[in-house]
Formats: sequence, C-alpha cells, structure tokens
Amino acid sequence: MKKNKIIYMLLALAINTSAFANFINAKVKVTGITCSMCSNSVNKALSSLTFVDKIEVDLEKAIFTISFKPNQTVNIDEIKNKIEGAGFSVGELIADFKFENVSVTNDFHYQFQNNIYHFVNVKNQNLNNIVAVKFVDKGLTSAKEYKKYTSLTSLKCIKTGKTEACCNSNTQQRIYHITI
Repeated sequence: MKKNKIIYMLLALAINTSAFANFINAKVKVTGITCSMCSNSVNKALSSLTFVDKIEVDLEKAIFTISFKPNQTVNIDEIKNKIEGAGFSVGELIADFKFENVSVTNDFHYQFQNNIYHFVNVKNQNLNNIVAVKFVDKGLTSAKEYKKYTSLTSLKCIKTGKTEACCNSNTQQRIYHITI
C-alpha cells in the first residue's frame, strides 16, 4: 500500500513538472554599456552563473543572448544581480520558455521551479511550444514599461514581487511578472 502511494506521488510530480518544460534562453538588453570592456565585464559576470551554457553578445545593441544548460534551475534575479554587480542595469529581459499545454488568462499565476509567474495583460490562450515572455518587474524592464504594466493589473504583487501581496499566502515566494 505504501509503495503504491509513493508511485502515485512520483507520477503526480512528473506530470506537474512536465507541464512547463524549461527555460531555453534569454535576451537581455543591458543599459550603460559603452565599450567592449563594459561588455566583457558583463559577459564574465554572467558566465559565472552555474545554469548558463553560453553567451552571445551584440555589442552595438548591448544585447546578451544567454543559452541555459538543459534541466538546470534558472534564477532570473541572479542574472539581474550579476549585471548590476558589474555596474550596469537590465533594460529588458525576454526569455524563451517551453510550455506544454498551459492555458493562461490575464492575472494567471503559474508555479515553476519554486517561483510563480504572473501573466499580465495577456489574452486567454493555450501555450504549447516555445514562447517568448517578457519580464515586466521593476529592475527587469525600463521604468516606463514597469509603470505601464503596474497599471494593467489590480493585484499588488507586481509592486512587491512576493506572494503575500496578492495570494493570501503566509510565505514570501517570488513572483515574476511576465507578458507575451
């Protein structure tokens, strides 16, 4: 009996984790870069992240395309922190996610890898395959974009990035705000 319960729990876990396969890559526009030495500083900082596989840089546009290692937990805040630690800011972050049959609506919260992803200003749709999502949290987009998206949701978690602000939760789980 106990063995069957464990099998059912493992099966449920496998179903839950396969619904949202993984981060594939991200394009990060870094503000404040003026030369190749600046670019090298950011590249070196990002390369130190354990989940980063490779980085391609478009110096003219200051865009870093980060490929992630398969089946690794990606931490968006660590990307932001590494860029800020190198002396620059994130102007825009767009990540490719692989979805498998996930239905989204405006203000839908989706849990993945101990984080919650709050869809802001999206139409009802079924996501199935690789989808580019734009992060609209403070520090992950321009101040103008952040202000725009805070007005497109009535949920307060967009201002704190924590679950206790809108999810009636006693925990302070991270909520990232994304749009398609």
